[in-house]
Amino acid sequence: MDIQKIAKNFASRGFLFNYFETVEEANEYIASLIPENATVGFGGSVTVKEMNLTDALNGRTLLHRDLVKDVEPAILMDKMHYADWYVSSANALCVTGDIVNIDGRGNRVGEIVNGPKNILIVCGVNKITEDIASGIERTRNVASPPNCVRLNKKTPCAVTGKCSYCNSPDTICRATVILHHPTTGKQVHIVLVNKKLGY
Repeated sequence: MDIQKIAKNFASRGFLFNYFETVEEANEYIASLIPENATVGFGGSVTVKEMNLTDALNGRTLLHRDLVKDVEPAILMDKMHYADWYVSSANALCVTGDIVNIDGRGNRVGEIVNGPKNILIVCGVNKITEDIASGIERTRNVASPPNCVRLNKKTPCAVTGKCSYCNSPDTICRATVILHHPTTGKQVHIVLVNKKLGY
């Protein structure tokens, strides 16, 4: 894996790219990046959970569905839209400098494209793919099946572990969004960690 090439390609597209050898170094950087008085929204992310990132951001106002239990989900998502920062992972980071995500509800991709001004995307090196096609392939056959299991979805992939391009009412593959550049007016920070994180 050529980190310099990956960093150069993302930077050439306007993304703010940083690479860290350890989760601890990544969390320290993120804590220095996001101001202590910031409001931070979170997409549902196994990577964020495995990094204990919410602990690293203790002291900020954190809008995370596991932390805010007394607010209706729809209201919480609305609050995230107006947060100072939005933190998510991605299904694939392409060597070409593209970011691939496939969503069910669409709140995650919606916020990345048209939400807070400041977006942070955190990923482990397991999510690196060569190009968009392999990024979509990875998302459907590596990320989506275990996510369906985690979310108790009744989809074929939850049983077989492989995508069948199903039309199940429970499918989480409803919207594919490829970010080629940060959308106008946004700063998109990418933090890549030299560790297997998330799906």
